[in-house]
Amino acid sequence: FGLPGNPVSSYVTFNLVVVPALRKLAGWQKPLLKRLSAITADEIKMDPKRPEYHRVILSLPKAEAFAYSDPGASEASALALVAKSTGFQRSSRLLSLRDANALVEVPKGSGSIPAGSRVSCLLLPVSNATF
Repeated sequence: FGLPGNPVSSYVTFNLVVVPALRKLAGWQKPLLKRLSAITADEIKMDPKRPEYHRVILSLPKAEAFAYSDPGASEASALALVAKSTGFQRSSRLLSLRDANALVEVPKGSGSIPAGSRVSCLLLPVSNATF
């Protein structure tokens, strides 16, 4: 496998391409990373030229805390996973991986994905983060 030179790009590509390939070779029936739905805690900028994978920390907020912050929140939304950005997403910035446990799939386009939007996330197989 050929991987990019920047450390974060290499890590992300390894998880998107190499991990599923090795799982397939090992006989896994479902080799792809698990896909989950989450609500964004932050605005996520989109790149007009290409899709990107934004490093995030997925967590399950306490229902009571969510209900107090949004009195109109339904019980289902109070139990939704929240995707919190790990910050600056430059491909050479290793710190953005420290607590990341998922990648938000960001389509190419102009503008941004507003905070509070439902997004598709890929769960990273190895992570220091906990729910």
